[in-house]
Amino acid sequence: MSEDNKKIPAWKADFPIKKREAAYVSRKEFIKLITFFSGTLALANVAIPAFNFFKEEKEIGQYFVGLTTDLNVGGMRTFYINEDHRTPYMLIRLAEDKWKVFEQKCTHLSCSVLYNHNEKVIECPCHHGFFNPEDGSVIQGPPPRPLPQLTVVIKEDKIFVTDFVKVTEESHG
Repeated sequence: MSEDNKKIPAWKADFPIKKREAAYVSRKEFIKLITFFSGTLALANVAIPAFNFFKEEKEIGQYFVGLTTDLNVGGMRTFYINEDHRTPYMLIRLAEDKWKVFEQKCTHLSCSVLYNHNEKVIECPCHHGFFNPEDGSVIQGPPPRPLPQLTVVIKEDKIFVTDFVKVTEESHG
């Protein structure tokens, strides 16, 4: 063997690529990569809102929740509509003839909210957000918007829920 071959480690003889050459990225390749990722993000920013705009909302119709005798004043009951376990709802009996139904997910980070009858608030235990049980509006904390609310219909001591209550700019600021 020659003197030069003894100085080169065996692995370098098998992989004769220099470190500088392996890490080198040309400007053209870099610009292509940045353009590709920027274009993908721009397309996603347009596609996602467009998809949600054209997506048809399912109408709930009238969904049976339970009987009026099942829940005492100040009580809360969780239920799902059409066995869709992604969105829990809570039925609250505020007074003898006053019922409210809200989504049970906080509008901040989707933690489960609970009704506290003693304090007369719906609270999110994760980040101490509080909602008004009368209309679902935010009282305090990090939630950015009110709880989505369903319409409650009572027929012959049976509780039904229908579609969402529309929130107007005048009622919530």
